Amino acid sequence: MVKQAEVISLPQSAEHHDHHHHQLVFGLEGATEFDIAGHTRPVSTGMGCLLPCETDHAFWGVGDNSIVVVNLAPVHADHQLQPRIDALFNQSRFIHCSSDLQVLIAALSREMQKNPDDALLQSACSNAIVCALQRHLEQQLAGYHRVRLPGKINMDVINNYIDLHIDRKIRVTELAGLVFLSSSQFFDRFRQQTGMTPQHYILNKRLKGAQEALKNSNAPLIEIAGRFGFTNQSALTRAFTQYLNISPARYRKSSQLSADS
Repeated sequence: MVKQAEVISLPQSAEHHDHHHHQLVFGLEGATEFDIAGHTRPVSTGMGCLLPCETDHAFWGVGDNSIVVVNLAPVHADHQLQPRIDALFNQSRFIHCSSDLQVLIAALSREMQKNPDDALLQSACSNAIVCALQRHLEQQLAGYHRVRLPGKINMDVINNYIDLHIDRKIRVTELAGLVFLSSSQFFDRFRQQTGMTPQHYILNKRLKGAQEALKNSNAPLIEIAGRFGFTNQSALTRAFTQYLNISPARYRKSSQLSADS
């Protein structure tokens, strides 16, 4: 019997299938990829996909990973939930999750992992995710229309996403999807609006975050490097020195001396 909701890991070898139920997939940890109708996208933290019944799709994991899967019958016993299911699964698609939705999914996933055989809990978590996701997508669409009219990118959406995922590599395609633009459209509009490329903007946010951490904490450099998405301590040192013309260690020492004086 198919569980209504569960947390699983995907194998590294590619598999593909379809099924007689709708399916929601959200990335929790690590990296996974899904191929839907020839379009391959990552489904990692903050991302997901909607798979209507009978949709053939391929999937695989990259190293250690976990995803939450919600399985829904096309005709649901709850008549109040049915219109929401119909609205969500009118087509297959990849989705980006807001920070609030990510927090909710992570919390519900932990409960499901602790109680994998509690069918009532699975049903409650599944329904909560469906309702929250539908509201999230409606808000995204409304935000898209608000942003599109003046032709500007909603930087609050972009900044919130970067802040939430600052500890890992952030692709331009992820940011473009948040505001419903192609990568090329997003790149050109972003550079025109901010005066810098998306990659440069993200690097600046990483370095400003590291700068604050050096000033206000005694955390080791290697910890700060990981917290703000640098591959190692050397990468942080190189970028920071180029950015401020001073090494992280000397900057911290100088900041502490200024605070003590």
